[in-house]
Amino acid sequence: MKKKALSSLMVEGIVLFVCSFSGVVGSFFSHRGFNIEWKLSPYLFPLIISVFLMLLSISLIVEGLKKRDEEKKGKTEWKTLLSFILLCVIYCLIYNFLGFIISTIALLVSVMYVLGERRWWFILLISILATLVIYTLFGVYLSVMLPKGRIFWYLGL
Repeated sequence: MKKKALSSLMVEGIVLFVCSFSGVVGSFFSHRGFNIEWKLSPYLFPLIISVFLMLLSISLIVEGLKKRDEEKKGKTEWKTLLSFILLCVIYCLIYNFLGFIISTIALLVSVMYVLGERRWWFILLISILATLVIYTLFGVYLSVMLPKGRIFWYLGL
C-alpha cells in the first residue's frame, strides 16, 4: 500500500494551526498577569484573531485532505517576491514621514501593480477603499493612533 504525501495545503494548515494555537495559549497566559476583565484586556484582540486563524487552518487541512494528489511544483517568481519585499521595506521607511493614509495607498497601488493588475481605476479604487476601511476600523472605532505624517508638520498643515 502506497502512502500519499501530504499536500501543501495540509502542511500550511498544520503550520497555521500550530501558530494560532500558540497565539490562543499565549493570550490566555498573558492575560492572567493582568487583573482586569477580558473586555479590557490587551490580549482580547490577539485571542480573537488566533481563534479565527485556527478555524481557517482547519479549513485548509480539510481542503488538503480532499486534494491529496501531487501538486505541480511551480517556479518561484523571484522578481515578484523580491519586489514585494522591497516595497514592504520602503513602506516601513516612509510610514512615519508620509503618514498612514498616503503610505498605505502607495503600498497597495505598488503591490497590485507588481502582482499584475493593470487597470488603474481598479487599482486606485481598491487601494483607497481598503485604506479608508482600515483607517476607519482602527483609527476611528478602535482609537488606535495611526501616524498622520511629519510631512504635514513640515508643510505647516
